[in-house]
Amino acid sequence: MDDEQFAHQLISAIDDADVISLFFPLLRRALVIDARSSPDYPPAVTLMPQVASVEERIKMIEDQRPGMGKVRAILAVPWLRSVRELDDRGIVTVLVNRLVASGLSPEASRSRLEKAVDKLWRIEKMAFAGMIRGEGFSTIWTVPR
Repeated sequence: MDDEQFAHQLISAIDDADVISLFFPLLRRALVIDARSSPDYPPAVTLMPQVASVEERIKMIEDQRPGMGKVRAILAVPWLRSVRELDDRGIVTVLVNRLVASGLSPEASRSRLEKAVDKLWRIEKMAFAGMIRGEGFSTIWTVPR
C-alpha cells in the first residue's frame, strides 16, 4: 500500500471510530481524539505517552473520562511520517471535522488540534536534534585506527 492509499484509508476510517489514536513510535507519544461526548464531557484532544497495547490505551482513556463509559470503537494507527504531514495530507482537517460532528465548535476543534499538533512538532524537532547530537544512541561499530 502506498502513502496515498494509506492516507485515504485513514481518512475514511476516522468517521467510524469513537476514539482515534495516532501514535508516533519515534516520539513515544500518541495524539488521541475522543469524539464521544455528553453534556459533561465534550470531545477531547489529548497527547498521551506511548503504550504497549491498544487495550492499555483504552484503559487510559476510560480512566481519564469515566463518565463516558466503555470505548466501543477505536482506530489505532501508527504514524511513521513527519508530524507536519498530518496537515499536508489533510488529516488535521478531517479530525477537525470529526470533532465538529461530535459537537465541538469549529473554533475549539481547530484550536485544540493545532495546539496538540504544534506540541508534537516541537517534540519531533527536539528528537531530531537529539539524534543529530547522538543523544540516546550508542556506537555499535567503530573504524579501527
